[in-house]
Amino acid sequence: MLSINGLHNFYFLPHFHDMRCKARRISEMIRAKYHRDPLNGDVYIFMSKDRTKVKLIHYENHAFYVHEKSFVKGYRFIKIVLRDDIPVYKIEWKNLVSVLESPVIKSISLQ
Repeated sequence: MLSINGLHNFYFLPHFHDMRCKARRISEMIRAKYHRDPLNGDVYIFMSKDRTKVKLIHYENHAFYVHEKSFVKGYRFIKIVLRDDIPVYKIEWKNLVSVLESPVIKSISLQ
């Protein structure tokens, strides 16, 4: 169950796709590459290139929280289309919920 609510600021990182990274490495990347403070309570979201896995990371009460959601074969997350090529995109809670809860079927097999 996702323990994050709409009271946070949410930021999508469209150019970060490395799903192997753990919380410390992700926070270092946010600080170095995106020039943001990962300790201020904001939630950062990034997606695998094939859109089958999403990770959310945030810092709260002296601890990092990493949430991950992945779909089974045949499903993927909605593609997020951005207006500009910016490195960090602020996303609203309602849009985040739409992305996380609306799977897209990659293909259908009729027999």
